[in-house]
Amino acid sequence: MEENLEQPQVTDGSNEKFGKFKDAESLLKAYTNLEAEFTKKSQKLKSLESEKQNYIDQLSKQKELDQKVDDFVTKFEIAKPFSSALKESLVINPELNLGEEVIKHLSNNYKSAQDYAGDEEFLNNYIYSNPAIKEKIVKEYLNKLTQNSPIKVESGKISLTPPKLPTNFKEAREIAKSIIKQK
Repeated sequence: MEENLEQPQVTDGSNEKFGKFKDAESLLKAYTNLEAEFTKKSQKLKSLESEKQNYIDQLSKQKELDQKVDDFVTKFEIAKPFSSALKESLVINPELNLGEEVIKHLSNNYKSAQDYAGDEEFLNNYIYSNPAIKEKIVKEYLNKLTQNSPIKVESGKISLTPPKLPTNFKEAREIAKSIIKQK
């Protein structure tokens, strides 16, 4: 295997080799196009790097604002339900007074006791389902039942509770009068 290792010969320029290009003019045109493409790519790369840096700066700023809200919510627990709204508001206006913003949210979301008393969803979720409240309501109801006079059944004239027995003659006389008046 013999390889041909000839050196290109440089003569008057008419026989020069330009690789895949047929002449110097084609090579120059290709180089100019390549240079233009390289410039475009460099500009695009610079633009993307700039966008990346802007994104990183925005993330950093957002992190700072989120931390500001988190610190505020830690200090003022009442603001906790509004933390995501506060974070969104700070994106729009980073100089926002968080205390004023919380007061605004509180006043917009305020419900009076009457509002809650008429809200079936609230009652079902927080009142009726609370075992301590259920127990209190049942106890009060049972106490009222036992405090009232016995229930009289008219058809058989039998009381569902045991009759009240007199402890002295005066009470016996009053019971007798009431029985006579009923007939």
